[in-house]
Amino acid sequence: MKTDVKRFQEVIATFPKFESILEQLDSANIPYAVGGSVALYVQGNDRKPKDVDIMFTDEAFDRANALFNLGPRHIERPYNSMNKSTPVDDGSVDFLNRYTSKIDGHSYHSPPTETVPVAFKNIKVTLVPAEKVAVFKLISRREHHNDLDDFNELFQHPDFDMAIFWRIVDSLDARGTVTILLGS
Repeated sequence: MKTDVKRFQEVIATFPKFESILEQLDSANIPYAVGGSVALYVQGNDRKPKDVDIMFTDEAFDRANALFNLGPRHIERPYNSMNKSTPVDDGSVDFLNRYTSKIDGHSYHSPPTETVPVAFKNIKVTLVPAEKVAVFKLISRREHHNDLDDFNELFQHPDFDMAIFWRIVDSLDARGTVTILLGS
């Protein structure tokens, strides 16, 4: 999906500590991808984000936590688990790693290696592709987070790439589960 720079600037204005965090990560050359509702909003979903999720691979997560002097904690939920740390005192920005969706006895994990660039100042900002966020929102089934509403809206978006969606599903070996969840 395409990125909308104006929407990204809205997110920066909504979460003013986010820009400083991006600058510090960029200066330290720590790779990341902004995920969750921010990634979806910047790529066309209408729901405005309530927080910022910054996703990291294992090594980058360790480096980001060292840079910000953070101690991560492991979170275990019925349909997902993750490592999480919070670099700001208001909880508006979270660092996440090892985000794993769990359903029907299977665990689905995929590091944030696919990215979509969004232009912002001189900072190299990358987002998790909306199609990948949609896969994880669908299989995590977190109804209280509006994930299913987000998924249904994305599925109807003209720029949503079903081929990418299914390629990610297949990379997780989750076609059976996703097909059942979609009711098809």
